[in-house]
Amino acid sequence: MRRMIQHRHHWLPVTAKHVLVLCGAVLFAGGGVAGETSLFPEFKNETAREYLLAVGRGFSTQAVSGADSCLIQAQLASDLGQADQAERLARQGFQLDTNRADLQFFLARLFIRQDRWEEAARCLRTALQLDPKLDDAYRRLGMVLDRLGQRDEARQAYESGVRLSPDNVTLRLLLGRLLLDENRPADAVPHLERACQLNPNEANAFYVLSQAQRRLGQTEAARQTLEKFQKVRKNEYDAEVEDRMTADDQKTMQAIAAGFHASAAAFFFNQDQVGRAEAHLRQAIRISPEALPPRELLANVYVRTDRLPEARAAYEELIRLAPRRADYRVNLATLYLHLRETPPALVELHKALELDPNQPEALANLARCYLSSRQNSPEALSLCRRLIALQPTAPNYDLLGWACYANGQIQDALDALTNAIHLEPDNPAYRQRYRRISLGP
Repeated sequence: MRRMIQHRHHWLPVTAKHVLVLCGAVLFAGGGVAGETSLFPEFKNETAREYLLAVGRGFSTQAVSGADSCLIQAQLASDLGQADQAERLARQGFQLDTNRADLQFFLARLFIRQDRWEEAARCLRTALQLDPKLDDAYRRLGMVLDRLGQRDEARQAYESGVRLSPDNVTLRLLLGRLLLDENRPADAVPHLERACQLNPNEANAFYVLSQAQRRLGQTEAARQTLEKFQKVRKNEYDAEVEDRMTADDQKTMQAIAAGFHASAAAFFFNQDQVGRAEAHLRQAIRISPEALPPRELLANVYVRTDRLPEARAAYEELIRLAPRRADYRVNLATLYLHLRETPPALVELHKALELDPNQPEALANLARCYLSSRQNSPEALSLCRRLIALQPTAPNYDLLGWACYANGQIQDALDALTNAIHLEPDNPAYRQRYRRISLGP
């Protein structure tokens, strides 16, 4: 599984498994952490800029030159207000790898902040040519084209984004607003209504919807929508006041520094330099103890180096910090199972499904637990059917076949395996199981 770790403004790939899934997955084995002893300067808010410049120089000397390292350094330069340096590094990275949509997307965001609209539009179009599923690029392209007065092209960008991500609130709102500006309130209303449904706390969506309803002569509907806007806006204002009261420069610099270290760790992790990755992650946590991404990746480092008790402790801490994250509970349950601690694993899987009934890894792992122990076979079958409705993949059909067989439903088991074979015809295991079941005991 290829998973992305998000940091402040961009994404870096992590090739190791980030979410540990029991069905069909194995834990990373390996030796201990390499003897990385790199020390970082002490982070102090009053010298944060000097700190970031120093660790940035350290990273540039340690990292192999490539698109990823260029992007990390470009992001840091942007955070420090060095726009020219950020642009130079991003362009250098793209020259090294001309298939990187994220570098073009980074350049576009850099140009938008500098009001370089034409260049931003070109970069966004290039990014979308390289990665047509980059939905946020459609949003930004639409906004840039609208700013340039190219309304038709802006609308097409928003519409493409909505087709790709129909539940994207911002795209729905922007498309609705543009349609209203074009005096097409009837076309705008469905998008604005959907935006309000998707996020009942989006005040702007209610306000624009009330305007569209008024133009259509829907006076009472417009009045009710405006009342909702006023209520939501008051809540937003209260939250903004609270944010202004608690926000300070120290937290901003802490976030920048922790984000840099987490990005550097992801880079070194992908380069199999586990010691350096761990050093950066520990520093990120020291700087910003409440940040979750560094702790997630540190748990992954523990798994990679076969330090499972430490990984368990790391996930237990993540759950303490974010008790409603179902994926953390799935990861902890998987570790419990590999440590042969089945009862607490079952508890965590049930809690994960209470938080998110459609959590696929929790459904699969719990079903596999039941089937392996030959207990609760009917419940395992129910879990598998729910899983197939969410993810009709070959491994999941194979798991469904196992559950059907355990419940004496031979034909259903063969049907499930037929689907698995159809989806992955080159996998011999499915065909072997099909033959074994069809031949009978």
